[in-house]
Amino acid sequence: SARSATTDDTIYQHITLHEKLTIRDATPEERGKGGVQVTNDGDNGGIKALEVLARIPRNLILSTSVDDGNVPLRAMEAASNARNITWATGLVAATLSAWHPTDDELLSSSNKQFASVKQQWISSWSEGGWGTNAIDLGPDIADSVTGTLVSTGSDNDFNIYAKFRMPCHPAVFKASLGLEVLTGCTVDEARCALTRRGFTYRSMRDALQELVLASTEREKKGSFRDKRCWDVADILSKVLSRVTTLQLDGEDGDGAITHAVVPVHERLAHSLDANTKLVSIDDEILLVATRDIGEGEAITRDYTKEPRVKGDEEEESMVVEEEEGSALRLLLQFG
Repeated sequence: SARSATTDDTIYQHITLHEKLTIRDATPEERGKGGVQVTNDGDNGGIKALEVLARIPRNLILSTSVDDGNVPLRAMEAASNARNITWATGLVAATLSAWHPTDDELLSSSNKQFASVKQQWISSWSEGGWGTNAIDLGPDIADSVTGTLVSTGSDNDFNIYAKFRMPCHPAVFKASLGLEVLTGCTVDEARCALTRRGFTYRSMRDALQELVLASTEREKKGSFRDKRCWDVADILSKVLSRVTTLQLDGEDGDGAITHAVVPVHERLAHSLDANTKLVSIDDEILLVATRDIGEGEAITRDYTKEPRVKGDEEEESMVVEEEEGSALRLLLQFG
C-alpha cells in the first residue's frame, strides 16, 4: 500500500493494508473523509470481491463494548450518570477516555501498546458534522455561539426566547435558515434537527466533561469547565461523523452488536453503492470488498446506513424526523 508523505503513519504501522490501496490526506472539502482508493497504475487489475482491504487490530477500535476491557471504569461510570443514556453517550465516553487516559490507565492497560496510538489518532480528527467549525457558520453566526454550535443554547430556549418572538437561541435559528438554503429542507426541519443534537449533547455534558483532563485551547474565553464541555461537544460531533455498527466476534461465534469508530473505515467517502463491509474475526476487524473495485476507484461506505441521533420518546413525538438519506441529515452528521 502507499500513503501520502503528510499522512500520519502512526496508526497505520499497526494496520495491514492491501498492497493495491493508496491513502492520501483528505482535502479541506472532504472534511477528513476520502483519500482511500485503489492504486491507479494501469496494470494492477483492481481488487476482487471478498478480498481483505485492511486488517485492523480489535484493540485499536473505539466501541461501546466493555467485553474487551478497553473502556475504563471511569468512562463507564461517567456514561451511567448521564441524563439520557444512549449509544452516543457510551461511545463519546469511550472516546474521551481514550483521548485523555490517566497515568494509571496507561501503565495498567491490557492494550497499552495501542493507548498512545489511539490518543494520537483521535487528536488527528479535524472535522465533524456541519457546524463543528466556525467556517461553516460564517462570522455572523459564529460570533453568537457559545463554544460550538452544538453547545449553544439550553433545553429551556423556547421559553427564554418566546418573549422575543423567536423559537430558539438566535444562533440556532440563523443556522436553521442557512440549512434551509443548503439542503432544501424547511426551517422547522432544520431547527428540530439542530435542537435534537443540542439535547443529545446537554444530556451527556455534565457527566462526561470530567473525562477531559486537559481542555483544548481556544480563541473564545471561558472557564476551565466551559472548555471541557466544548470538548465534549466537539467529540460528539466528530464521533457522529465516524460511527458505524459492528457485530463483534464472540466466543460462541455470535458476538454482540456494538457502535464503533474503526480506523481506515471512519475516513471512507460516502456512496449509496458502497463497496466495503466490516467483519470481526477473532482479534481483528477486517475491511472487506463487497464487489470488484476498479483501478483508481474510491473505497466507500454508505452513510445513510450508519447510526443516527435520536432523542427520547417524548422529544421525538414533538419534532420532525429528518429522513435517513436526506441532505439535512447527511450534512449535519457527516459534514
